[in-house]
Amino acid sequence: MAALDEEKRNLVVKEIESWRRSKLLPEQYCDFLQNLYLEDLNERSQGYMGNAIKKIGQASWKLWLLAFGSFTLICFVVLHFSAFPLPLQIGLPGVVTTAFVFVGVKQRGNNPTRGLLLIGVGMAIPLGVGFAVLRLNGWMDDFGPLWLLGLCAITWISCGIYLSYALLHWFGWMATIVTYALLLARQAPNPSILEVQIFWIPAALLFIWLSWFLHVRNKSVGTVLFATGLILWFMPEVYSALYGIRENWIQLEIMIKILIAGVAMFRLRKQWMEWVA
Repeated sequence: MAALDEEKRNLVVKEIESWRRSKLLPEQYCDFLQNLYLEDLNERSQGYMGNAIKKIGQASWKLWLLAFGSFTLICFVVLHFSAFPLPLQIGLPGVVTTAFVFVGVKQRGNNPTRGLLLIGVGMAIPLGVGFAVLRLNGWMDDFGPLWLLGLCAITWISCGIYLSYALLHWFGWMATIVTYALLLARQAPNPSILEVQIFWIPAALLFIWLSWFLHVRNKSVGTVLFATGLILWFMPEVYSALYGIRENWIQLEIMIKILIAGVAMFRLRKQWMEWVA
């Protein structure tokens, strides 16, 4: 009978822990409920930091050796990165990115937050290390940043769609927008007000139409495209402000576009809310 009570107690404690992880109840309530069922004070919840410190203290010497060895390796790579040959400078971040994404995908089932965080960190590594490689090799003044942003955009969009990671997918389109803006600044340095609108408005309308077209097959993709289309709608004014193009017209343009977008979104609210829901 005592063994049965112990089994029930452990089951309740595990259920409370699942409520804590899923944020179903506030953490202080979970602590209170858990303390009712835990007889040993050492078993009681000590909060996130307390549990983390407890796990560190209980770690084996192999885990300590792995942690310090990994930290030493990271320091060595950072300090001597400039001395590495170019293929190693490019290949090493690729291996690290692949490892982060692989572990993130594995963790995503048990701990979605940790899994998505690992994937996000892995996807940010190529951008940060890529700019370091460009700077070390003197490619910052050429088309190097554009190539880097373009490759990151393609990678983020592809992985975002494949992994159903909407935020990563959206960052991919933001990188594409930045790349497009930099290309416009190089190829059309002195555009008129009308030309700036022509550069961006068709793309905004295209993305909003694609959002409607694709939302039936993949709502996540439809939501990302709709958000990107709204950003593209206001990009002419952002571009004009950044490059000093007829700045006295920017406020009027923004007010007109807000009015047009507001009326259109109100009239079509039943349609676009279905796309992004």
